[in-house]
Amino acid sequence: MKRIVSVRDAMTEKVLTATPNTTVAKAAKLMAERGVGSIIVVKSKKPVGILTERDLLMKVVSLNLMPSKVRIGKIMSAPIQTIEPETDITEAARIMARSKIRRLPVVERGGLIGILTASDITAISPELIGVVTSPEMPAREEIDQSVCEACGEVTTALHEVNGTWVCEHCRDTTGG
Repeated sequence: MKRIVSVRDAMTEKVLTATPNTTVAKAAKLMAERGVGSIIVVKSKKPVGILTERDLLMKVVSLNLMPSKVRIGKIMSAPIQTIEPETDITEAARIMARSKIRRLPVVERGGLIGILTASDITAISPELIGVVTSPEMPAREEIDQSVCEACGEVTTALHEVNGTWVCEHCRDTTGG
């Protein structure tokens, strides 16, 4: 008999959050300190958006904006896709692939209780790597420039390793 794995079984409960009024500089500092690639933007404990390292690069760094002046509410990705904790993890992987996202806030009774990432899914169910990796995004795709999710450095050569974008140094030290 096949055991159903729920989102609750795989999600991370400690989620980095901020309000829309938080500056990009403060959000980036918090993300770097916690070693995460995103921050969930909340109003009254309800997720209203997400700020990712891609948002920082594409909407602030590439436009040469001042991070201490820009509020995350102005650049966050919204509306945000969420999922319920009792959803089957395979369905969550399909949603992520269809929506071309790697992070899903987990919501129960309207409140944020966790986050599910592509890495969480592949850690608990490695056979789902083909589901969370969409055909447009091969498992070892290379991109031009972004922020390393492991060390936080902006680099011109990032590599996708187990659902995480890392620089060459971090790729070499993790054996990717």
